[in-house]
Amino acid sequence: MICRKTEIIAKEGWKYTAIFTVLFLFFALVGCTVFALFFAFLAIFFGYIFRNPERIPDEFDEMSILAPIDGKVSYIGKTVEDKYLKKEMLKVSIDNSICDVSLQRNPFDMNIENVLYTHGLSIDIKSNKSKTLNERVEILSKHEEKDVLIVSYAGKCARKIHTICNNFKKVRKGDRYLILTSGKVELFLPLECRIKVVEGEKVKAGESILGYFLDDK
Repeated sequence: MICRKTEIIAKEGWKYTAIFTVLFLFFALVGCTVFALFFAFLAIFFGYIFRNPERIPDEFDEMSILAPIDGKVSYIGKTVEDKYLKKEMLKVSIDNSICDVSLQRNPFDMNIENVLYTHGLSIDIKSNKSKTLNERVEILSKHEEKDVLIVSYAGKCARKIHTICNNFKKVRKGDRYLILTSGKVELFLPLECRIKVVEGEKVKAGESILGYFLDDK
């Protein structure tokens, strides 16, 4: 299933902006300026949080790996993924704040094998307990027969991870598929991938190139 969203504001944010806009208009009409300004601020704030900008990749390369979400690269290194893949992988972590764009995009073409949604808390992602207690979505998939795993953790400002596309099996690079208003995204990639970003670097989803898959051809 292919899913593209082109609204200025993602539909998951419409209800918030609509409710606060109606309240703003009501209090503006009755002459209550303080409440009108307060609800106008909330309408603008939620419109900003759920903004849906179009993105063009920095370069077009079939083997490139795009950033899945806006934020700062917090970790790059080898690790053993012992929950699903049971082997050593290259992990890239990106921390997303509430001020970053919340829409998550596919970093590469994927054939989805399994999607696991775990309800949980929304404590600070810097806490050691966040990986076991926080709400998360785990996507186990393949890119040209290579195993990959993408895990999205809700942060302290995210009450819920919104799934844009349901029942999808094959997705294209750059398509939007999750909304994460704050949190962390971890990519588990094959060891032979070449990473071009460094820890501490700011990246943009669907635009910044994290690295490249090794061309087996």
